[in-house]
Amino acid sequence: MNDSNYQILSQLRYNVITKMRTFVDINNERFFPDYELSQLSEIEISFLTRNSISRHGLTTNFDKSKKISSSNCIVKLNRNLFEKKYLPYAEFVLFHEYIHCLGNFSHNKNFRQLENLWPNIGEMNTFGRQLTRELQETKSQWAWTCSKCGFIVKRSSRKFRSNYFHKECLGKLENIPINRPTSLEH
Repeated sequence: MNDSNYQILSQLRYNVITKMRTFVDINNERFFPDYELSQLSEIEISFLTRNSISRHGLTTNFDKSKKISSSNCIVKLNRNLFEKKYLPYAEFVLFHEYIHCLGNFSHNKNFRQLENLWPNIGEMNTFGRQLTRELQETKSQWAWTCSKCGFIVKRSSRKFRSNYFHKECLGKLENIPINRPTSLEH
């Protein structure tokens, strides 16, 4: 990892852990004790190897033979999170992945309660949908197109069964490749 990426990820980690220190319950007890935050600060953060469309972050075990824990996990983030307009959302995504690293594996009620500690959670969800739409526009290679009304769903993979229908008008969906101009054709 080059110095610039290391600095960006280090600053992101610092920002998130600093915010996590401020989260307290009604008795003014911190949700995340210092020993957990210290463990989180040691977790490796890197980038997803391929720029996925709908995956913004991923927590995985370093040693696949053991369960995910703060001492056995790696966090990978989508590179597109580091566009200036998405930096607040990048912090939220790292916070989300840190919740997984602390042993909250499923997106159950407890997980969502912890996730909702983050300020402006509704705005973060909006950022997430916006980023996914942008990535769909630029990275999708296939378009499921309704033969009846023209509705389009952009897809990154070709996987397609011939019996898909648009739920609004019941028109049959057709899988059409998206042809983008090459750099020579611009």
